[in-house]
Amino acid sequence: MKRQARFVAVGGVALALLVTGCAENTGNDGDGAQQHEQRSMDIMGTAEDSVGPATPVDGAVEGGTITFIQNADMAHLDPARSYTSTSMMVGNGLIYRALNGYREDGDGSRKVVGDLATDPGTDVNGDCTVWEYTLKEGLKYEDGSEITADHVAYGVSRSMAKKDGNLMYPEGAQFLQQWLDPEREYNGPYDDDPLAPGIAVDGNKITFSFDKPRCETPFAVAMPTTAPIPPDKDTKNDFDQAPFSSGPYKIESRIVSEKTVLVRNEHWDANSDPIRHAYPDSFEFEYGTQPEDITTRLVANASNDENLASFSLVHPDQLSAVTGDKASYEGRYLEGPQKYTSYLSINTNRVTDLKVRQALNHAFNRDRWIQVNGGEYAALPNTTLMGPTVPGYVDYDVYPFDVEKAKELLGGETVKIRYAHQDTAKGGEIATAMADEFAKAGIEIEAVPVDPLDWYGQIADPDNSFDIYWNGWGEDWPSGSTVFPPLYHSNSIAGETNYPFITEPELDARMDELMVSPEGFENIAEEWGKLGQEIMEKYAPSIPTDLSYGVWLTGSNIGGQYLQENISTIDITKLFVREP
Repeated sequence: MKRQARFVAVGGVALALLVTGCAENTGNDGDGAQQHEQRSMDIMGTAEDSVGPATPVDGAVEGGTITFIQNADMAHLDPARSYTSTSMMVGNGLIYRALNGYREDGDGSRKVVGDLATDPGTDVNGDCTVWEYTLKEGLKYEDGSEITADHVAYGVSRSMAKKDGNLMYPEGAQFLQQWLDPEREYNGPYDDDPLAPGIAVDGNKITFSFDKPRCETPFAVAMPTTAPIPPDKDTKNDFDQAPFSSGPYKIESRIVSEKTVLVRNEHWDANSDPIRHAYPDSFEFEYGTQPEDITTRLVANASNDENLASFSLVHPDQLSAVTGDKASYEGRYLEGPQKYTSYLSINTNRVTDLKVRQALNHAFNRDRWIQVNGGEYAALPNTTLMGPTVPGYVDYDVYPFDVEKAKELLGGETVKIRYAHQDTAKGGEIATAMADEFAKAGIEIEAVPVDPLDWYGQIADPDNSFDIYWNGWGEDWPSGSTVFPPLYHSNSIAGETNYPFITEPELDARMDELMVSPEGFENIAEEWGKLGQEIMEKYAPSIPTDLSYGVWLTGSNIGGQYLQENISTIDITKLFVREP
């Protein structure tokens, strides 16, 4: 999952965008940011874990309305197109359900469990090539009609639909779809068979069959694309604006880029749902508030704003004031380390000398980087390609900060490097600081401003004229398979996520081997972690810079603040109005 840029120009103002997290609001007003914890392998739930209702939130009551103020509307609400943190939190959390999901009970644990399904899945043959899911009884849509396995199958098949040879809904996750149809020959249910290859339905059971072991299927079917859609409710592109609800809330009204109102879906049964709560009577989402104004309103907590919340982080210009006075925001303050890992990718098409890439790593000053990026409440230093939120994480520092070592690798020569940065005040400030640091090792930086609205489009072009540039990444699910292949497999150059443009057949072969291992993710998790160290030692294609950190505020009349680990923002399903 691409991490959006920490600072993007919107109306000429630096905007802190959503990232991720896994911490509960404890009301602790102690000094210093929390540190990341290495995640446990104990993540696969059971049939028992898949039974609802979700674990109650302490002190929660029903009733009232929570209003979210945002700068911009959600990118997509169609589950075939939903692939950003805000869209997934609102979509998956409130409007629709998938075959599987993640149960977080507020104690720091996380389990993949059956959501629509009775359990996380049955490995039919014991070799991960065939997975079976049975739907729970009595599941209903917003109109009281029955949710069926056929509708789940249609939703997956629909996400593979093509028009003129191209995907109709290209914005969503395509892991499961690629596994089912590796050659991408299926055209979708509109112009082809109603079911995609490898999918079979028998009553309330749905089966996925693959040509190779896919032991991470329980995670893949937790993506939004397994949300059920009745064919007669499929309005194609218009579905994005008004998806048919299978979750606890339904759309009452929606004016795109202005306001969305969700009210209770009376046909949702909490006893079937191990993941979600539905404490408020309604949620309202209002768009168009400038980022700094969002924080200003939440800080002020005026008499009409006690029920306000936002997915937006505390604005960087106000971050130090808020974190320096945590006690003033007790009960409505949330902070925590996040899963997104940031890098300065090195364009291996242009920086072909391994010693130069190694020198760039040694010359990188993380302390200065953290300082200019907002301090410890915005980012924590990191030296690994895969972060500690992924089971199997291995800690290493292949290229510790060492200016003399960098000079030695460069043989005393001066190297000129084109450093692309976002064309914002903050982007320029960071580039200037890095130019100062790299200069100490004889590395001359030419800072090149780039339109932030086309940032990923620019840096994903293999013919770009930049040598180093920032990118961020967060795992789609807790496995190195959703970190290393997207970032460092040669196939991912076409997918526009291999930003260093590294093409190493030996590395590709090792990743291909791990991705289809029949041993299960728990048994090979550390192999992914070790692979990160090998990539750095052999190729040095990136400079790991930091792990993201987030701080949020809500109004004082809102309770249940919790930093959800999987989608990585404030967990909307746990919020309630203290005094409705």
